[in-house]
Amino acid sequence: MNRRDWIGALLAAALLVGCADTPINESARLEHQDSPQAVRIKALLLEEPDLAGAAIDVDMSDERVILEGFVETEDQRERAEAIAREQGSGSEVENRITVK
Repeated sequence: MNRRDWIGALLAAALLVGCADTPINESARLEHQDSPQAVRIKALLLEEPDLAGAAIDVDMSDERVILEGFVETEDQRERAEAIAREQGSGSEVENRITVK
């Protein structure tokens, strides 16, 4: 194997290792996103005209609502949190939304 082939093989191996970094408990995380409360909050976010195109995920962890994703403005970030708080039935809201 010449040097060029060796470098190609190393790059291919590095790419494969990098792609294998999937969370072990992905199915459990998705299950929490599909909880009735998470689905209700996500639907309300999509119905909000200012947030309809925003990429916001809603997850539940114990009694906590977790918002993740991206929005264009700080007002959108705050509005998403307010909607989650209104519908969270007393749940704590962790806002991890990033303003682009």
